Amino acid sequence: MSEALKVNGARRRAKDYVHPNMANAYTFAHCPSAIEVDGWVYLTGVVAAPTAEEGADLKPAFERAFTQIGEVLAMSGCTWDDVIKLTSFHLDISSELTTMAEVKDRYITEAPYPAWSVLGAGSLANPLGVCEIEVIARKTAVSK
Repeated sequence: MSEALKVNGARRRAKDYVHPNMANAYTFAHCPSAIEVDGWVYLTGVVAAPTAEEGADLKPAFERAFTQIGEVLAMSGCTWDDVIKLTSFHLDISSELTTMAEVKDRYITEAPYPAWSVLGAGSLANPLGVCEIEVIARKTAVSK
């Protein structure tokens, strides 16, 4: 790769954000919680993982995931109103989607709603997880 391409690459203009829950992943795998470039904020997937005590009740796991997503959005200067795209990767769409939608609707409360792709997945990085949620946001005020 030419030096000119390296200097002008988007990641050279980027800022990354690391949530405390992702500190080990950042150190080990160089995986930030989010990266921002030119006012676009791309969040790494956040996994909804129920605890043993919660059993089949997925609501607390999705609550924790959406809380963490909100915290990462805040770190980058965004809010839920800046979210334009969600992608969710589910181990079992039919048993998870209704709960995720209920939790999501408490954070994203009015139209226009962000685009949302729902995909089935064979496994997740966190073996306790049931769903991984990615988010793309666009800052309302972008300085040039």
